[in-house]
Amino acid sequence: MSNMALHFSSASPEHYTPRVIIDRVLRCWPAGIDLDPCSNAHGDDANVPARIHYTKDDGGLSRSWRGRVYMNPPYGRAIRAWVGTLVFEYEHGDVREAIALLPGRIDTRWMHLLRDYLRCEVRGRLIFGGNTGPAPFPSVVVYLGRDRAAFIDAFSDIGDIWERVR
Repeated sequence: MSNMALHFSSASPEHYTPRVIIDRVLRCWPAGIDLDPCSNAHGDDANVPARIHYTKDDGGLSRSWRGRVYMNPPYGRAIRAWVGTLVFEYEHGDVREAIALLPGRIDTRWMHLLRDYLRCEVRGRLIFGGNTGPAPFPSVVVYLGRDRAAFIDAFSDIGDIWERVR
């Protein structure tokens, strides 16, 4: 299988967060990430440095989410459930702030759930962990929170920041 074939395959919906995104999340949140509900591993073996990691085996959708949540969900059919949970937990106050790295699929129902939140449309194509070539799809980073200035400062150098006009 070529490096690009993995992005088109349903064999793995996992695309590990590139360092360029992790660095900006940490710039936005100097106190750190409280939860990665879609982690590849626990502790020091995890791709994303967070206080708590939920892996596929932990069933992150059924666990509690609190604090500052960074989410890069599996990019398969389950993405809607992950996005729905993130929005629900944020709107009900358990998640104080959230940043999500997602494929830039603006025509989907799950992306519609995020339309009222600030987003960065990443320029170019990201190279996800474990791959040598860029993804064949665009990426978007969505921010749910009140510190708009911190998000804009952290992410505006890698893409345009957008907000819905009401």
